[in-house]
Amino acid sequence: MELAEGSVVYYPIERCPANFITLVGSRVEVLTVNQMTYSGNIYSMDPITGSLFLMDCQNEDRSIKLVVGNSIQCLRIVNRTRLNTSELLQHGTNQGMHPTDDLKPLKDSLENWFRESHIPVAIHNANLVILNEVTLEPPYKIENSSSTNEVMLWRVRKLLENFYEKR
Repeated sequence: MELAEGSVVYYPIERCPANFITLVGSRVEVLTVNQMTYSGNIYSMDPITGSLFLMDCQNEDRSIKLVVGNSIQCLRIVNRTRLNTSELLQHGTNQGMHPTDDLKPLKDSLENWFRESHIPVAIHNANLVILNEVTLEPPYKIENSSSTNEVMLWRVRKLLENFYEKR
């Protein structure tokens, strides 16, 4: 199945919505069965139901809309990108620029806390990668965590809440 720029894909996608996971970050237009049109970048998607979380990156508030899978009639790929969710949030802003030297003690503390809790954590550039699923970027706040796996993201965010409550 071709998922190229300009393609129009009708739901259900060959009975497997998981085919859209490669479209995370891409700009799309979604037409629902009620003839409503939504556009935005795919922030995340549920591979089971085919529901899409769309973020309008051209708008300052960067709100996220949920388009439920069984309400989607078709989807048109406007701009195919390879941005991950954290890059999508930073797209067009300077939010990604943080002096990592000032944050090194916090990063080290988080890394040690995860390791002591027997939770796999790796360092990739200035980011912490938790459970090989969730990326935590500087300044290492809960809202700086991202993943395409919403369940793992929720769990790691709960862990981060515990870390900051005890701090």
